[in-house]
Amino acid sequence: MYKASSFNLLYTATLLVHLSAIFFHLDILCYISKFLLPFILAAYFITGTEGIPAIFRISLLAALLLSGFGDMFLLFSEQSTLFFTCGLFTFMLSLLSYIGFFLKIRYTNYPLPLCKWPFILGMAAGIIAFIFFMLPYLGQMTLPVLFFAVTAYIMLQSVMHAFRLGEQPSGWYSLAGACLYIVSCTLIAIHYFYRHLEMGTFFIMLTYGIAQWGLVTGGLRYLQMRRGYAVPQ
Repeated sequence: MYKASSFNLLYTATLLVHLSAIFFHLDILCYISKFLLPFILAAYFITGTEGIPAIFRISLLAALLLSGFGDMFLLFSEQSTLFFTCGLFTFMLSLLSYIGFFLKIRYTNYPLPLCKWPFILGMAAGIIAFIFFMLPYLGQMTLPVLFFAVTAYIMLQSVMHAFRLGEQPSGWYSLAGACLYIVSCTLIAIHYFYRHLEMGTFFIMLTYGIAQWGLVTGGLRYLQMRRGYAVPQ
């Protein structure tokens, strides 16, 4: 628990430094702090999952590593659309890794969690409505954004259906993280394609930073409870 608290404090401090760097336009500090965020989460996950099967560790660490590269591409997205495209593709690979991680949890979590059809259909309707709203503004990025939106939706559903939330409340961390990830992606789409948002980058990183922490923390706490060396919480 001491290690977890230390990593949580370090991650929170680094995220606050990054948000401050965005607010005060401190580019170098912004680059450094953004680079550090996924590696802090990776260290947090590694130190908390000793003895956990490698498949869980590899898939989640791949998600964090790929998201780190995606972050770096997006830092230069205003200089060239190529950087934005590379970032989008890298984040899609990151989402696929998250999907693999949470599907592995689901299909080793017996009895399997039941399908939540209202959530499945409701989120599908919301994402489809948003896509139709954004279509006139996407231009040549229409197909990449559509593929990304579908992948993000599948990631959200894989998280929702990985846990029996009534019995495994640690899953709420991951579900909240997945929902905030969708919010962050929505803000990116609006900011880059529809209308430049005042403080857009700040709120994108705020929601994204908390989302990543939630996804990792929920998965980590579930695996720890499953191994029996953490108190359910």
